[in-house]
Amino acid sequence: MRRTPPVVVQLRPDPRVQAVVALLATLTALGLYVWAVDHDRAAAPLVLALPLIARWAWRQAAVLPRRLRWDGEAWWLSAPGAADETLVRLDVVIDLDHWLLLRATPGPCWLPLARHQQPSAWGALRATLYAAPARAADA
Repeated sequence: MRRTPPVVVQLRPDPRVQAVVALLATLTALGLYVWAVDHDRAAAPLVLALPLIARWAWRQAAVLPRRLRWDGEAWWLSAPGAADETLVRLDVVIDLDHWLLLRATPGPCWLPLARHQQPSAWGALRATLYAAPARAADA
């Protein structure tokens, strides 16, 4: 059986992904606010919490710099600012060709990846994700 070659990907913050996630969280809060005001007008002052929720969502959506590495047998994920790595199992949750959302377990840890951030490793990363998941799960 042929082994897949090693792949290393650097995860970096992506303001566009962060903005989309923060916008979705803020719109969800806005929907809950509208529902609450529709049921009880006394909830109207809660509108003041929306900017705080938007700021919180922006901070929570930030991607921490990490390194994802396939060594030919298993996936390894480094913690932010740490040299040690953790053995993880990766699942592709969303694949939009130029953008991926991966879930690393244990955790779970959500890893958004964009092609424009990984131009040289993108093809190898995608091929490895789909060719090697069974062996990575057994590691």
